[in-house]
Formats: sequence, structure tokens, C-alpha cells
Amino acid sequence: MKHTLTLLAVLLLAPLAGLSAADGLIVYPPVPGLAASEHYTVRVRAAGDGGEWKNAFAWESVCKTIEKKSDAYFDHLAGWSHTYVNVETAGAVEIEIARVNGQAIRTAAVHPQRKASECSVKDGKVIVRLDKPCLVAVDIDGQMDGQDTGKGYKGPPIHTISIFANPPLDDKPKPGDAGVLTVKPGETPPSDGPWTTLYFLPGVHDIGIGFPVRANRSYYIPGDAMVYGTFSNTKWGEAHHVRIFGLGTLSGARLKHPDYVKPAVPGKEHANYRPINLVGTTDTRVEGITIADSAFHSLMLIHPYKEGHPNEVKWTKIFTWRANGDGINPFGNTLIEDCFIRTQDDSLYVSGLGIRRTVLWNDANGSSFVLSSIPQRTDRKLVVEDCDVIYSRAKWHHWSGGRVFNMRGEGDGAAGSGVSFRNINIEDPRPTLQQFFICMTVPKPYGKEGNKRGPGDLSGILFQNISIAAPSVLGEPQILWGQPDARIRNLTFENLSLAGKPVRDASLFTTNEFVDGLRFVPSP
Repeated sequence: MKHTLTLLAVLLLAPLAGLSAADGLIVYPPVPGLAASEHYTVRVRAAGDGGEWKNAFAWESVCKTIEKKSDAYFDHLAGWSHTYVNVETAGAVEIEIARVNGQAIRTAAVHPQRKASECSVKDGKVIVRLDKPCLVAVDIDGQMDGQDTGKGYKGPPIHTISIFANPPLDDKPKPGDAGVLTVKPGETPPSDGPWTTLYFLPGVHDIGIGFPVRANRSYYIPGDAMVYGTFSNTKWGEAHHVRIFGLGTLSGARLKHPDYVKPAVPGKEHANYRPINLVGTTDTRVEGITIADSAFHSLMLIHPYKEGHPNEVKWTKIFTWRANGDGINPFGNTLIEDCFIRTQDDSLYVSGLGIRRTVLWNDANGSSFVLSSIPQRTDRKLVVEDCDVIYSRAKWHHWSGGRVFNMRGEGDGAAGSGVSFRNINIEDPRPTLQQFFICMTVPKPYGKEGNKRGPGDLSGILFQNISIAAPSVLGEPQILWGQPDARIRNLTFENLSLAGKPVRDASLFTTNEFVDGLRFVPSP
């Protein structure tokens, strides 16, 4: 099947790659063959000059109405949706949000709050101003802010929206460039050949399960392309110097959860159901894309620390609706920056080269920061900084998952030294559970007998400038819980606050005899 285009076809298709303007704003056109959001319309313009509004294509990810036991979707989220828009901008932008059905919007709030310079409602529509590239959610009519959506929620489906104002994407290919192979919707792309960049043309594609990723190749999904399926290479070291990028979407919506595939999928093949899974990779970048409705863990670039050969995940957005719908595990060699992660299982595993400026959101089951893989650093630092937890909700009450900082009695070995969390803003006004659940042994009623971490103390972590907007709506206490061979020692809390009040001593925490050396430093 031919994959190259005639010159005429290239000339016809090239304008669909994005609408650019002198103001540096790029708004992508509709995705051919894909329905827009059923709930919101969005227009965008450069801020400050009263210029022409541009219609932006509003994508939508939906939690399917399928019982959890048949395909792992969380049943209490059935019918929930998340609308999202991706634009590129070098400067400030204004965004207008309206309902598709014309119903007036009464109230709106941007999250993270600090990232918008304006959010107002006029004539039933929302106007948001973003002064620089950033990734935000906009709560419409208090659907999230005004009610508890965690344990016990019985209300109607909730329809949320995000605006993703991305910085200009570097080195975007064009059809006809040397080494670029264009793929039309409906074509089966080749996994190998004399090309360096695979370019998915505007429209809807399906690459199936485990599309093979090769070394020294780029995979470009522009802002008007939807790709169903997964990218994978499970042979150690075969996929390195890879770039998967663009402002389009990689979706698992056509895939079943691997636990429910018939005939049964062997456990070792579950990895192919991850949207991006590269084993033994280095020098790899995932940039700009949206990963929607993951059938399994969303993004894994697997490699221990290797000096000078980092992997990077930047400006990537993730929406999941299912059990095992985790976000990103950086392992030892991945840097995470400027991402937006809404998951129904764990969002981030604390490891790798650093986590910066990332927005986190959980509804059903997951933790913002999983500490079970937290390292012990002596030769370098691991810093998690400038991150915002905008919603921390949970379906269940007494179990070991959920929360923000969670060591749920898993893992083993000494850990914590050289690790810092700083400038972490937890702004959920109605969090279901507590923010700190650092438990080497999970105490009752949260866990069963024997649910404990292996030997090795947790010590030396710095928590600096941690702001918690509100306590658990269920009255759950903050917990630090050690065990004889895995104590919690010498944690420093510098400028920790809860509900606007500084935390000055350990009385905030419920602890046992295996916790000591807690240090509290007030703000300057």
C-alpha cells in the first residue's frame, strides 16, 4: 500500500496541520472523521488586542458505561467526560467556553488557580486569560468544587473541561520533508523502512496493539489526528533515541483491559496494552501528546539511571477511566515536566530525574505521588517541585490506596535521603482522604495483616512549602506509621500549612513508636 503522497495531495493537506498567525497562536482544525465534544465549544484568540476569535476543536474523552468487572471501567464514573483543547502559543491567550446546548454557564473556576490571570462569566459564557503556556482545568458550575464526588457520590455524570495552552512545538515535520513518511487514515503504517519520521495525517488512525517502535525514529501525531492503539517495544534496548510528539491524541478507547481479553492474554504481554511502553530505552522524548482512555498503565520509559542519556516526558496529558489506569512511572532515568495527569489509578511514582510543574487529579482509586519506589540518593538530588494537586478524590474509605503522599506498605530498602518535595499546592476544597499516608506497615482499618514494606528506614526527606487547602471530608487523620525494621526518621517539614494555618509540630500526625526525628520549620 502506498504511503507517499503526490505533490498535489501534499499541497492540499499541508494547511490542515495548523492555522498559524503572526501572534504565534496556532489553533488546530477539526479532526476529520471524529466527533467533537458533546458538551462544550471553545474559541481562542491572542490576548489584549481584541482580535478575531478562532474556533478550536474540542476533543472529548468519556468513561464508558461498562461494568467494572467486564472491562475495568469504574462504574460510578460511567458517562463522565473530559473535554480538552490543545493550542500552541508563544504569549497570552483568551479562551471562551460555552455549552453546546446553549445553556448558560453560571460560575467557573480555573485550576490550578494561580495559573490564570482572569476567569469570569459573561452572558452565560466563560472567559479565561492565560498569560503564558500552561495546562489548566476549568470547573463549570461547581461540578467538582461544589460537591463531594468521591465516596458515596450518587449524582449525575460530571462533564469537565481543560484548556491546554502549549508552547510552540519545535521541529514539526512537514509532508515531503526528507525522511518523512506520511500515513493516511485507514492505512496500515509500516513498522520499519527507509524513513526517520512517521507522520500521521489529519484524521482517525488505528495502529492496533503493540505497534513496534524502532531506535532513532520519530512518531508525529499533529493536533488534528487521532491514533488508536499502543506504541511498544519490550526487547531491552531496541528502542532508543525515540521521539513521540505532537498535539494529537493516542487513545486506548478501542482496546479492552488485558485482564478481560479472551482468550486470556499472558501476563508478560500486558505491557503491550500500555499506550507507550519502551523497555531499556534512553534518550527518548514524549512531548505534547494527549493519552486518553488508557487500557492499562499509560506511559513507561524503562531504564535505570544512566548519566547523560535521559528520557523526557514534557507537556504530555493523560486521562484514564479504568483500574490499572496509572499515569507515569519514570523508573530511574526519566524527567517529567509540565504535564497534566488525571487518572483513576496512581498518577506518579516518585523516582527518576525529577518531576516539575505537573498538574494531578484523581477521582476513584489512585495516589498523586506513590512513594513505594522512592530512592536513596547520595550522589545527586531528586526534586519534585511546583506541582499542583487540583483534585484528590476516592471511591473507597478504608483501604491503602488514594491520598497524595502515599507509602502503602510496599517496596523495601532504605529510602528518602536526597529527596525533596517543594512548592506542592494541594488545592482540592473537598479531598476524600488524608494527604499524608506514609505507612511502612498499613495499620487497621486501612489494611490487612501482613501488608507491610520490607526492611529499610525512610529518612531524610524534605517537605518544603506544602500547602493543603482542606482536610479530608471524611475526617481522616494524617498518618506516619513505621515498623521495627523500617522506621520513619528525620523528616523535615518547612512551611507546611493546612487550611491556611501553619503546622508547627507533629500534633498534626497520627504516629507510632517507630516514627521519630520530625522537624518543623516555620515560614520565614
